[in-house]
Amino acid sequence: MNEGTGPDISVWLQSLNDNLNLLKPRSLRETKRVELMKHQLREVRRASNRLNREIVRLEEENQILQESRNEKRSKKAS
Repeated sequence: MNEGTGPDISVWLQSLNDNLNLLKPRSLRETKRVELMKHQLREVRRASNRLNREIVRLEEENQILQESRNEKRSKKAS
């Protein structure tokens, strides 16, 4: 159905998280770097979730405005 579209961003984020969890750091420096990447990934996931919620809200608002506009047009045509 949605051919030609790529996976949702959450799929990419989950894949990155899984790959980060597979890393076996060999030094304290690498351990800190991996932890920093995990933290950054969590922040990206949170930002993505906020954006998705905002998109849903705006789509709902847009739908309401379109319905309202259509009702006004129907009344004028009558």
